[in-house]
Amino acid sequence: MDIIDVECPVCEIITEHEILRNENNLVVKCMECGRVQTLQKPKEPALTSVKAIVSKENQSFVCRSEMYCTERVAVGDHIVAECDDENAFGVEIMSIECGPKRVTAAQADEIDTLWTRSIDEVVVRFSVHKGHKTIPLYLVCEGNTRFYVGEQYEINGIKCKIHHIKLRNGSICKRIGKYEPALTIKRVYAYVGASKTDKNKYNRRVGVW
Repeated sequence: MDIIDVECPVCEIITEHEILRNENNLVVKCMECGRVQTLQKPKEPALTSVKAIVSKENQSFVCRSEMYCTERVAVGDHIVAECDDENAFGVEIMSIECGPKRVTAAQADEIDTLWTRSIDEVVVRFSVHKGHKTIPLYLVCEGNTRFYVGEQYEINGIKCKIHHIKLRNGSICKRIGKYEPALTIKRVYAYVGASKTDKNKYNRRVGVW
């Protein structure tokens, strides 16, 4: 049984809903009152590519960072900077350039350049769907950390279940139980909520229940 958190029109609050059908639309049932409703699948928000200067030891690299247009980032955040299809860095934002100004935080579509430094770990991007909202999250981990389709994780206090994984070579990993190492991942797509029967099933986690 798969669960998501959405607003129930009867309870008038966000409650756990069982997913009855997951096709073009979601058919879900409130686990508090039993009300069944049909929901549109959340649409992926627009993406933008932000210029990122990456300092690594004594070298600098001109890279790009893919973000949602409305996503806000701040100095000190850890994100992903890609230099080409094969090479990407986990980086820490040191400064944000918006036109003639340097700011401490900004929305992605307002940023001209991010000044960053490379960190040793890999940063994995998550797009977590909650109802009609998509939450961008970043997880810092070792490059060989495995992420499993269908498995549940907790990131920054948000519990989610991986639906599919997009790889740097353009392929999509969808098969339940299949894993991909962090170094090969471009973005992980997940839903808030989880299968209750799975909560004690898996031990391979980053951020355990």
